[in-house]
Amino acid sequence: MPTDQAGVRWASCGLNRRRWSGVALVVVVALLGCGISWFAAGNARAAEQRYAAQLMDRYTSDLSRAITTQVQRYGDTLADVSIALGAQTDLTAGDFTWITNRISNRHLPGATSLGFVVSTPGTGVAALQSYWRSRGAADLALRPAATAGEHAFAVFTRSFDGVPVAAGTDLAGDPEAAETLREAYSDGGFAVSRAYVTPADQARPAAAQQLSFLFAVPVARIGGAFRGWLTMGVHGRDLLAETLRTRGHGAVTAVLEDPTGDVHQTIATSGQAAPDHAAALDRVATVTAGSHTWKLWVNPTDQLLKETDRGIVRTTFAVALTIALLLTTLVALLTGARNRAMGKVDAATSALRGDIERRQQVETRLRERELELEQMALHDPLTGLANRAGLDARLAQAVGRRTDIALLLIDLDGFKLVNDLHGHAAGDAMLTEFAQILLAGVRTGDVAARIGGDEFVVLITGVPDPDHAVAAAQRILATAAAAPVHLGQEVLPVRASIGVATGRAGDTPKELLRRADIAMYQAKHLGKHGVQLHDPAMTDRRAADARLGEDLAGALDRGELHVLYQPLVDLASGRPVGAEALVRWQHPRLGVVSPARFIPIAERSGTIADIGMFVLETACRQVAGWDGVYVSVNVSPRQLQEETLVTDVLDVLARTGLAPDRLVLEITESALVDESAGIAKLRALRDHGIHVAIDDFGTGYSSLHYLTRLPVDILKIDRSFVAELNGTPEGSGITEAILRLSQVLHLTTVAEGIETAEQAAELQLLGCAIGQGYLFARPLPPARFLELLVSSVPQPSSPS
Repeated sequence: MPTDQAGVRWASCGLNRRRWSGVALVVVVALLGCGISWFAAGNARAAEQRYAAQLMDRYTSDLSRAITTQVQRYGDTLADVSIALGAQTDLTAGDFTWITNRISNRHLPGATSLGFVVSTPGTGVAALQSYWRSRGAADLALRPAATAGEHAFAVFTRSFDGVPVAAGTDLAGDPEAAETLREAYSDGGFAVSRAYVTPADQARPAAAQQLSFLFAVPVARIGGAFRGWLTMGVHGRDLLAETLRTRGHGAVTAVLEDPTGDVHQTIATSGQAAPDHAAALDRVATVTAGSHTWKLWVNPTDQLLKETDRGIVRTTFAVALTIALLLTTLVALLTGARNRAMGKVDAATSALRGDIERRQQVETRLRERELELEQMALHDPLTGLANRAGLDARLAQAVGRRTDIALLLIDLDGFKLVNDLHGHAAGDAMLTEFAQILLAGVRTGDVAARIGGDEFVVLITGVPDPDHAVAAAQRILATAAAAPVHLGQEVLPVRASIGVATGRAGDTPKELLRRADIAMYQAKHLGKHGVQLHDPAMTDRRAADARLGEDLAGALDRGELHVLYQPLVDLASGRPVGAEALVRWQHPRLGVVSPARFIPIAERSGTIADIGMFVLETACRQVAGWDGVYVSVNVSPRQLQEETLVTDVLDVLARTGLAPDRLVLEITESALVDESAGIAKLRALRDHGIHVAIDDFGTGYSSLHYLTRLPVDILKIDRSFVAELNGTPEGSGITEAILRLSQVLHLTTVAEGIETAEQAAELQLLGCAIGQGYLFARPLPPARFLELLVSSVPQPSSPS
C-alpha cells in the first residue's frame, strides 16, 4: 500500500505540474499576443506617417515646379516682346503699343505695368527727351533722380491694372529696380528684383499694398547692340497666391518668402496649417527666380491628416488583439486536451518522424525547384547571362545611389545578315560566343545581360572616370574582333557598336539606359564596330530621323530630289565609258542632305521604292540621249522585295528608249540574301539583257561559294581596299585577289574611290580596266557631264 500511495502522490504531482504548466503557457501566450498587437499597431502607425510624408514631398515638388513654370512663362513673354522691339529699326510709341497690345493681366495674373526703359548719362537727358518725343511720346517729361551715375528712364509705358503709369520715371532712383536692370544687362537675360513695395503702391492704403517684383529683359537691336530694357511690374500675391491654392488642393498650406536682404519677406500664402501636426511633415524647398532664390514653406492641413488617417492603426490593433485572444483560448483548450492526448503521443511518434522526413524531402525539392525558377526568371536561357528582369533588379540597386557606375549598351553589327544567310543556329552560336566574351571580361560584382535579340548590356561598378568605361568597351570590341565564330569552313567576324553612359546623381535606370541608347545609335551612325561615350551635346537622332522621314515623304512631289552623274572611266584612255546615277536631296531648310543620312531613312519608311524608280527613269531618260556611255543605277534591298520590280524596270526602258545592255543595276551583298525572291528577280532582269553589279564588294558576309550562284556581271571594288594601295604587295593583296576572282568567274571589275594618279596606275598594272573617283570627277549635273563627254571621243559602250 505505501507503494501505491507513493504512485498516487507521484501521479498527483505530475497532474499538478501539467496543470500549472498549462496555466503558465496560457499566460505567456496572452502576454505575447498583447505585445504583438502593440507592435503591429506601431508598424501601421509608421506606415501612415510614411504615406503622409510621401504626400508632402509630392505636393512640395508640385508647388515648386508650378511656381518656377509660372515665373518662366512671364520671362518667356518678355523675351518674345523684347525680340520684337529689337527688330524695329526705328522704334516708335506706335510700335510699342502695337507689339504689346496682346499682353494683358488676364493672361498674366498680377501684371501691373509694362515699360520700355532706356539709359543715358546726366548730360544726355534733354537730348533723350527730345529724341523720344519725336518717336511718338509727345508728352514725355523725363524726371531724373538724384543720382550721380547713369539714368534709366521709362519712355514708353502701359498699365494693366487701371492705375496710370507715367512715362519719364527714372528707375535709377529705385534701388531694387536699378539693381534688376544692372543684373539683366550683365547677364543678358531675364532678371527678377527682390520683393518690395513699389513707389506706386506705397501711395495706396496699407491694406491694398502688397509685395511686388520688377521683371526685366534687355532689348537688343538685330546686330546685337544694346537698346534698353523691357520691364514689367508684377504683384507677388496676385501672381502666385492662386497657384499656391490650386496646386495645394487644400491638403497643404504654403508660404512663399523672399530671403534676400536682412528680413525675410512673405510674398504669398495659402491655407491654414493643422495646429497639432508632426514637425516631421513640414517641408522647405527653394525656388529659383532669375538669380534670386525664394523659400517655400509647406505644411499639412487637417484635410491631409484626415486623408492619411485611414484607421489602419485602430483596425490593426483590434484584429491583432482578437487573434491573440483567440489564440489564448485555443491554447487553453489544447492544454486541457494535452493531458488526454499524452497516452497517444508515444504511439504516434514513429509515424510523425516518418512524416517529418518526407516533408523535409519535399521541402528540399521545392527549394531546388524555386532556385531553378529564379534562375530561369532572371537569366537568359540561351546565353546564361542576366535577362531584362535580372538587369532591372541590379540597376534598381545601383542607379541613383552611386555615381561610380557605367552602362555599356552593345548591339551586334550585321546580326540579321548572319541569321538570314547562315540560319538561326549560326546566329545562336554567335550570341553564345559573344556572351562568353562578356562573361570573361566582367569582374565579380559587375553584370552582363542580354536584353534583346542582339542587344547586350554590361553594368560596371567602381568606375573612377568615363575614360575607364570607354577603355572597357574598347577591350570588349578588341576581344570580339580577335575571336571570330567558326561555322564549318566559314569564319564570321563578330562586330558590335557600343554606347557608353556613366552614372549621375539622382539618375534613374530608364534615364541611364536612354543615354546609353543615344550613344549607341550615334556609334551605329558613325560606323560599325565603334564606341561612343554619351555627351550632353548628343541628340536622339531617332526623333530627327523621324522628322526627316516626314519631309522625305513629300520631297519627290516638291521637286527637291535631283540626279547627278559620276563618270566611270577607262583607266587606259581616261575616256568616260559610263555614268553612275547618284540621287541628291536639296532640303528647303537643311540644305543638301547626304544620301548616307536619308537613304537608310527611306529604306525604313518604304519611300525608297518611289525614289529608286524616280532615279532609274530620270537616269535612263537622260543617258538615252548620250552616245557612247551606259548608266549604272543603285537598287536597294527594299526594292528587291517589290513584286513588280522586273515589270517596272522594263516599263522604264520602254518609255525612255534606253537599250537594256546600256543599263547596270547595282546591289549590295546584303541585298542578295533572299535567294527565292531577290536573286530570281535579278535573273529575270539579266535575261532581258540588263547587267547586274555587286557594289562595295568584300565588305559583306557573302562567301565565295555563294558568289558563284549569283546572277552577276560586275564586281565593284570597295573604296576601302583602293585606299590601301601603296605600291606594296601587302597594300594590294585584297584588291589583287578580287581581280583574280573576277577573271576566274569572267566578271568585269570597277574600282571605286580612286583619288590619286598612283592608285589609278597600280590598278591598271593589277588588271583593272574601269574606275571612278574624285581623281576623274565628282558627281556632275547633266550639263557638266555632257561637256565631259563632248571633250572626249565618244565610242559605243556597254559595261561588258
